[in-house]
Parts: sequence; structure tokens; C-alpha cells
Amino acid sequence: MQIALQILTIVLSGAAVASIVFALYKWGLDNVFKKRLVSVVRQGGGADSPLARKPSAYKVASIINILSKLSLPEEGWQNSGVQLKFLQAGIRNKKAPIYYFAVKTVLTLVLPGLLALFLYFTRPDISFVHAIFMVLFIAGVGYYLPELLLRVITKNRIERMRESLSDMMDLIVVSTEAGMSVDAAINRISREMVRTDPDLAQEFYLASLEMRAGSSRIDALRHLALRTRLEEMNDLVSVLVQADRFGSSLAESLRIHADMMRSRRSQHAEEIAAKIPVKVALPLVFFIFPTLFIVMLGPAVIQTLKAFNK
Repeated sequence: MQIALQILTIVLSGAAVASIVFALYKWGLDNVFKKRLVSVVRQGGGADSPLARKPSAYKVASIINILSKLSLPEEGWQNSGVQLKFLQAGIRNKKAPIYYFAVKTVLTLVLPGLLALFLYFTRPDISFVHAIFMVLFIAGVGYYLPELLLRVITKNRIERMRESLSDMMDLIVVSTEAGMSVDAAINRISREMVRTDPDLAQEFYLASLEMRAGSSRIDALRHLALRTRLEEMNDLVSVLVQADRFGSSLAESLRIHADMMRSRRSQHAEEIAAKIPVKVALPLVFFIFPTLFIVMLGPAVIQTLKAFNK
């Protein structure tokens, strides 16, 4: 049993260390390539890149692809919800899913390897069954940890966009009432609010690029709602569809929708405030009240015990 654990530890540790080294080396090569490309474009020359004389870069890329394929879903994931998760998290690098699944594979190997080393040097008397169970458990944690982090990033980004969406809607209403079209208002506001609300401004700018490329306004806004995962954005698409279908005033429809969004944000804030007493009750009962009772009644209890002892 001990020999099998030692072999497993050596194999997992070697694979984990090699994967980390290859990932870091590929990251450094990508930075060098980007710097070299920028310098070539600025100079306008066509000098040979030093990366062209390094076939190891292609080997590292192939190794990362192999690591990512161990965790990649079945074929067709580029057009599935997997790619949409990265868009909703604000990650638009084409190679981000490859690196993401490569990291999942590396963590699945690194964490069990470190745990096996720790158990081997600190707990040599542990049973083989318990060691294997702990190693498999840590492997599962390492596999699902990047997914949890991606969900947290996506959730925080959605909350930031929800907080700033009503302000951006007010600016769109002001722009349309001033005589601008909705397309021009979206383009202008996405450029103006890039410092205050970068996430939402980026999404609106992508929607304006889609409309410039020939996509209809409704389709661009539907794609915007899909990337942001905001119910308010779906309602905005519905308002624009109804305004185009029934011929109503677009500026007035947007103003009504902006008022509804503002009231909805106020209701959401009131809902959060109403939940505070319920959330405070648990620490208040189990931590604050016992401390107050000890401070207030402690001296009296001590004096009473002394009196009974005498």
C-alpha cells in the first residue's frame, strides 16, 4: 500500500509541476509575441520574429491543448453555453476557454499531488483507503474550483451592471428626447460612460458595433440581454419591439421604462434592507446576547456564589 501511494504521489507531483511550468512558459511566450507584433506594426517592417525559430512554442501550445481536452465538453462547445459563460463574465479572449479547461486539469493534478506529499511526510501511518479518499476529494475540489470562481466573477459583474443600468437608461432617454436616434444614443453613451460603468458601456458598445455591421436593433439588443443576463434588458427589448410594432413614441416608451427601472431598483434596495433584521438575528442571539449577559450578570452571579459559600 505504501509503495502504491509513493508511486501515485510521484506521478501526480511530476505531472502537476510540468503542467504549471508549461502554462507559465506559454504565458510568457504570448506576452513576448504580443510585444514583438506591436513593434513590427509600429515600425512597418517585416522582420522575422524570434518565435519563428522556436518550435518549443508550438510544443507548449500542443501540450496546453492536450491538457484542456481532458476537461473540455463534447464537440460543439464553442456555440454552446460554455462559450456564453465567458461572455457573461466579461472574458472575450478566444483562447480563454482553452486555458480555463487546462487550469482545471492542472488543479485536478496539483492539489491531489500536494495532498499526497503532505500525507506521506506528515502522516505515514494513515491507511491507504483514507488517503485515496482524501486525494479524490481534493481532485474534485480542484476540478470545480475554477467554475465556482467564474460564477462569482459573473455574479459580481451582473450586479455592477444592474446598479448602473438605470442611470444609463436615463441618459438614453435624454438623448432620444434631444433628437438622437436610439442607435446613435447607444453609441454615444457607451463612449461617455466607459470610465464610470466600464462593464455596461462595453456591452452597449458591442451592441452598437453589431448594428453597424448590419444587424437589426432588436437582434443586437437581444444579444446584449443574453450577454448581460439582466431581466431589465429583456424588458427593454420588449418595449422597443412594441414601440416599433404599434408606432408609439419611442422616447416616451423609453421614459416610462426608465421610470419602471428606477422604481424597481428602489424596491430591490428596500427588499435588501428588509432582510437585514432577519440576517442580524442569528449572530445577535448566539454571539451578542450571551456576551451581554455574561458582562451584566457575571458579577452578580459571582457575588451570590460567594455569599452562599460563606
